[in-house]
Parts: sequence; structure tokens; C-alpha cells
Amino acid sequence: MNARHLLALGLLVSLPATWAEAQLRRPGIVIVKREDRSKSNLVKEDGAIYLEGMVEKEVPVRVTVAAPVYANLKGERWMGNLLPDQNAVLLAVSEKAYRVRARAKQGQVAGWVSKASVAGLPEGFEENLRLYHERYLVVSELIEKQQIALGMTVAEVAASIGPPDKRNSTMNQGGRIDSLEYISYQRVPQTYTTIDPFGRPITATRYIEVESGRITVEFTNDVATSISESEGFDYSNARLDVSVPPLVFLF
Repeated sequence: MNARHLLALGLLVSLPATWAEAQLRRPGIVIVKREDRSKSNLVKEDGAIYLEGMVEKEVPVRVTVAAPVYANLKGERWMGNLLPDQNAVLLAVSEKAYRVRARAKQGQVAGWVSKASVAGLPEGFEENLRLYHERYLVVSELIEKQQIALGMTVAEVAASIGPPDKRNSTMNQGGRIDSLEYISYQRVPQTYTTIDPFGRPITATRYIEVESGRITVEFTNDVATSISESEGFDYSNARLDVSVPPLVFLF
């Protein structure tokens, strides 16, 4: 082995794992890394809907009157009294109370207070939040399993199975139409004849990427309305037996 070969080998050994993963990954299939949601130290109350991780932006509210704040919905471990007439952030919603982050006489706290002491939420917010949460659970499970279904948005499909190989977008009187296309490949051996260093003909094998199938997702106004797979596509991603609930807007 000459010096050039040793140098090339040293470079390959020193390359990071992410480079190696990129070379081994088949085109059209993207490895999507996801956060481990089980690492949160917050003990969640049964029946409550927590906004953290579900809603991108903080939901501002207003504490209108002084109110005691507790660590849980049972009213255990009093944390202090919220100061009246102050801005706060809504963290969770239950049937009887709100969890907020606000300022108490004892300092900044995050706990449960009565709904009567909090204002500033739009009409119908809690019902919309319940519907939003139901949809969020369905979509989260699909993304966790790297699956797609009718009713998902373009962003949700990309979060589940990665960016598409091809994308087309058009606008008409009915709105925006998007088409995402994912292509599956397989490695196929190909035999050929070459000349060895001694000038002798030898038979060698190389592998080439050949398209084995594709999946197309059609969207109307950012909602998946059809999913089609060509024969030979080895995805098990398309869940045609699941329909995601309609989009819900909190504000």
C-alpha cells in the first residue's frame, strides 16, 4: 500500500459518522431525528392539556385579581399569591383551573390558579384547544412512526418522512395546490470487464442506484387530499386507513 492509499484511508477513518450515514442512506429517504419527549421533568395532571411542545408561540393572558397559586390541581403545596393586574403566560388548561407562569409576592412561579382570576383568552379558546390537542395527538403518533395520512399539512409530511425529491406548486381560483413526490431506490449489481494493473482482463461488480417506486402526496390549501404509491415502493409510511382531523386555529 503506497503513501497515497494510506492518506486516503486515514481521511476515511477520520470522517464523522454523519458523513458515513449520508453515503449509506438511499436517495429519497431522509433520516429525521426527533427529540425524546419522555425527558421532561414536569409531572402532568390527568385531564389537563399542556401547551408546551404543542403550541409554537406562548399564549399571553392577564391575571386580573390576586389569587393563590398551587403546585397541582388538588390544591396541594401552596406556592404563593399572584399579584393582580399583571401579564402572564398560559401553560396548561384543565376543566377547573389554568396553569400559568406569572409573578407572585414570593417571586416568579408556575402553578394552577382559578379560571376566574385569569382573562384575555378569545371566545371559544378552550373548545378549539381541545380539538387542536386531539389533532396534535394523531399527527404526533404518525410522525413518531414516520407515517403519513390524509389531512396532514405539507410541513407535517416533511417532518414525518423528510423533504421530497420533487415538489410542484400551482395557484388557481380554488387556492394553492402542492404535489410532493418521494422516490425509492434499490442497489442493483452490475457486472463489467476491466483491466487489472498487470494488463489482464478481469470481471468486476459495481452497484448502481435504480428507482424502485415512488409515492406522491397531493395537497389542496396545505391539506393532503390524496396519496398514491407506485408498485414496488417499499415504504410502509402511507396510512390510508387513518384520516387526520381538520386543522384548528386557536386565534
